[in-house]
Amino acid sequence: MAPREADLPATRAGRLLLLLAALTAWRWLAAAHRNLELYADEAQYWFWSLQPDWGYYSKPPMVAWLIRLGTTLFGDGELGVRAASFLLWPATAWVIFLLVRRLYRDETWGERAAFWSALAFATLPMVSLGSWLITTDAPLLLCWALSLYFLVRALQDHAWRDWLALGACFGLGMLSKYSMAFFVPALLLYLWLTPSQRALLRSPRPWVAALVALLVLAPNLYWNLQHEFVSYRHTAEISQLQRAWLHPGAALAFLLAQFAVFGPLLAAALVAMTARPRRLWQDPRMRLLALFCLFPLAAFAGLSLLSRAFANWAAFAYVAGAALVAVGLLARGRLAWLVAALTFNLLLGATLYHYHDLARALDFPLTRKTDPTYRLAGNRALGALVAQRLAEYPRARLLGDDRKSFAVLLYYARPRSLDAVYLNPGREVSDHFALMADVERSPDGEFLLVSRHASDEQVHRWFREVTPLPGIRVQVLPDYARDYHVWSVRDFRGY
Repeated sequence: MAPREADLPATRAGRLLLLLAALTAWRWLAAAHRNLELYADEAQYWFWSLQPDWGYYSKPPMVAWLIRLGTTLFGDGELGVRAASFLLWPATAWVIFLLVRRLYRDETWGERAAFWSALAFATLPMVSLGSWLITTDAPLLLCWALSLYFLVRALQDHAWRDWLALGACFGLGMLSKYSMAFFVPALLLYLWLTPSQRALLRSPRPWVAALVALLVLAPNLYWNLQHEFVSYRHTAEISQLQRAWLHPGAALAFLLAQFAVFGPLLAAALVAMTARPRRLWQDPRMRLLALFCLFPLAAFAGLSLLSRAFANWAAFAYVAGAALVAVGLLARGRLAWLVAALTFNLLLGATLYHYHDLARALDFPLTRKTDPTYRLAGNRALGALVAQRLAEYPRARLLGDDRKSFAVLLYYARPRSLDAVYLNPGREVSDHFALMADVERSPDGEFLLVSRHASDEQVHRWFREVTPLPGIRVQVLPDYARDYHVWSVRDFRGY
């Protein structure tokens, strides 16, 4: 017997939860099997998590807090460090389901659109990759989705509680990644372009929500005030807006990369929908989704034209983007295209997760050009070798001179009490270690310097006593190795 119409919402919601749970379990098991090493940013975030604070050099604090929670619950192995990420992405998909169901609550097909929107997001290539890593995007996208959900509730019901929840979620998003700020111009554009909502610009509700967001963000603002607003200056610097002239090649590369982030078939559907803007702007609900998707994409495409923008910088656009494309395809009876797009994205994820197993089964040689994860390999071996050296010099503190190598050594070599220090010859505060762990702050004593760049002449100039030690070579792949120079040094003289 076919289910009654009243039973369909619960059926779809339950089916979605089962599918999200199955996806999450698959990703967790595949990650445990692959045993992927931390990359430098993840190792740095782990180190931050040992020192909970309201801010750090390059990022707000949420990612460090989440790692601290994950390692407390699941241990400080790689899976424990990344534990929060496995849960945040399906949680975001579930919020998208609630968002679309609420947005189309007056339509009989609203529940169906919500189901497919959530599945579209959950199977995106960026979600497949992001689920294996701990990044600032994971909490950002959840907060972006929650903010959109409470915005829709606030616009529909005009309840104070929804505006206050919107402010709190926006503030948490800002504590996750400063890109959350793009929510504000997208919202203002929507209110201005929607006559029925324009009066809200004169209402106290959005401004009280902004005040709540500011209160949530206030501790991070105070931390930045204490550190000369280093996080905000870094965020501005990485965009490289000081670069002269236009870069059409970079803009084209950014736009093409979105086909990999969103999936080629979904991206093609989004382009086709954008080419017919009338359908997007006539319905206020589609206009809302379109603005919160297309405005960030256009902003970062413009940034890539003027300077540069990495492919993932606009990832939060696909919270609304997944819903926009799913609703648009269903409205035009293109369920087959949507199913094909999701299936293709799942196959891309499966290829990523089981690439090494397939390569072994097919006797396919892995090289620097054919192994997409080669940059994440070798850190565990390097850490073990450096740990052996530190055991030979029990009074020495670890000393590094580049952020990436230093971060992975902190995680994999585990120097005693983690009182390692950082060598910064350029004296530019360009990363967290230069800001907080410069050897100038504690120059006396014995150190074990591990470097890929320093020369023997420089090291003799910087330290009173220098003993060269055998170097370390980490053979990552048959055609790729990383070499490190090692010295036992004592008493830093100064730069």
